[in-house]
Parts: sequence; C-alpha cells; structure tokens
Amino acid sequence: MDYITNSTTSANETDNNTTALNVLDPNTSKRTYSILLYGGIFLIVLGTIGNSLSLAVMMRENLRRHTTALYLMVLAVVDTAILYNWFLRNWTYAISGIDTRLLSVAGCKIHTFCSYLFVDFESWILVLVSFERLFAVFAPHRVRNIFTKKSAIIQITATGVFLVIVNLHFFWTQELENGVCEVIDKRYLYFSWVWNWTDLIICSFAPFAVMLSSNVAIITRLVYLQKTKKQSSTNKRNNTMTLTLIIVTFVFFLTTGPLNVLISTGAHWIERAKTNEDIEIIDVIWASFNILAYSNNAVNFILYCLSAPNFRKELAEMLHLEIKV
Repeated sequence: MDYITNSTTSANETDNNTTALNVLDPNTSKRTYSILLYGGIFLIVLGTIGNSLSLAVMMRENLRRHTTALYLMVLAVVDTAILYNWFLRNWTYAISGIDTRLLSVAGCKIHTFCSYLFVDFESWILVLVSFERLFAVFAPHRVRNIFTKKSAIIQITATGVFLVIVNLHFFWTQELENGVCEVIDKRYLYFSWVWNWTDLIICSFAPFAVMLSSNVAIITRLVYLQKTKKQSSTNKRNNTMTLTLIIVTFVFFLTTGPLNVLISTGAHWIERAKTNEDIEIIDVIWASFNILAYSNNAVNFILYCLSAPNFRKELAEMLHLEIKV
C-alpha cells in the first residue's frame, strides 16, 4: 500500500474531486502542506536516529544471538526505507515544486513499486516475528530449534521475493501521462480496482488478522501460566521480549488503522464533497492520518526503550551511560 498515493480514485476519474487527496499539492490546503512538511521533518529525524540506534543495539552480541533480533534489525532497515521513500518525495516537492515520481516514466514505475513493496514488507515482518513469539510462548523449549537464524533468513527472503512478485505489475500497469502517474491503459482499469482491494488485504487486513489472533493467543497463554504458576524459567525470559512485540504490533494497528479505513472508504467521501471547504477537510484528515501512519516507522526505538530492559541495558552500555534498567 502506498500511503501517499490517492489509491481510492480510478484512473478514468477526471472531475475536480480527484485532486482532493493530492497530498503533494500545497495549493490545495496550506494546513495540509504544513502538516506533511513539518510532521515529515520531525518523523524523518526521529526515525533516522531511532532506527539507527535500534539497529546498532540489536547487532550487539547479547541480542543478535536471538532470532527475534534479526527480524527487528530488518524491520529497522525497512522502516527507514519507508520514511525516506516518502519524505524525500514530499520534501523535494516542497522546496522545488518538483515531484520526483513524475520526472520520468521509470521514476513513476520504480517509486510506486518501492512505495508499495516497503510498506507490505513491514507488515509481514511483524507477522513473522509474531509467529516466532507465538512459538516462544507455547513451545519455549522447541522455539530455538524451529526458529533458527537460518530459518529466519529463509522466511525473510521468501517473504521479500513473494512481495516483489506481487508488486511487479506496477512496471507495466503504471504509466506517466499529462503529469499523472497512474493506470492509463483501459485494459488495466478493472485490474487496478481489484488490486486496490487485494493490496488492502495483503498489506493490512491479513497481517492485522494474523497479528491480532497471535497476540490474543499469546496474552491468553501468559495469563493462564501466570494464574497456574506454571511458567518455566525459559518462559519468564521470553515474557519481556513477547511484551515488546505485543506493544509494537498494537502501535502498528493504532497508527496505520485510521488511514487504512480512510483509503478503503475514501471514494465515498470524495463523492460527497460539495465545496472547497469539504475538500480541504478531507485533505487535512488525509495528511494527519498519513503522519500518524508513518509515525509507526519512527517510534519503535522508543517502544523498545520503554518495554525491554535488555534493550535498555545494551543501549546504556553502547553509549557508556549509567542508568537503571
């Protein structure tokens, strides 16, 4: 899913309302422009520093031996790629009026492809780490045999290859015409409509369902073990990491959910927009939900610091700080 693309309007819509969700156009709404520009600057600084520190801490010897750390290292890289892929396009437009996606046909295709691929990959990395934590809670003595470094690398690679294949169609369906990067060929219009919903399922609904069910199962199991006092020492060591995962995934739900709902219902609200004020309201909501969604890619470092004592300990040692963990 490309958060900064108006994915709710089809390529053959030419009325003025189709510009209502053009988040790169500062003339549409000054408030929208300010939200995206200054919110984007804040997120890119926070995300760059936070994700870099997360990656550095996860690579330390005491953490990198855990399979979960490998997933979270990849997540930090993907989060950073998402932020820069999004922000650089908006920032370039803000200072020069040039939309880098519209500079060439290749730019149109490649940027659209990367925008969808990175966001899809993020969702499914969280699914993979959810499965790993699920096994850690239900089969703590077997999880290290099942989820090895080698198997994690295979899972991550296979997921990446699958998502590349899923999104390859942008290289022949997306075209650049009259300053617009979208589906032009009428043969692909129906496919584009079907794809919007398919992408919502792949990027949002399916990962959401898997992560939610996994977290519910994990929480239920932990509550049961706590009540029956059947937790082994291995389970207790896993609890902190599992808590971190639960927090990260629920923040993912809370930050990306509103925009996913808006994307799936956006066409309805655009059709109901009667005045410029209505369009401006949609613009502001769209921009605000974009910033909220992209904040998910910038805050994981803070979540790790708040919920994971081992992470705080390694961070303090790396920075030569003396803090209580």
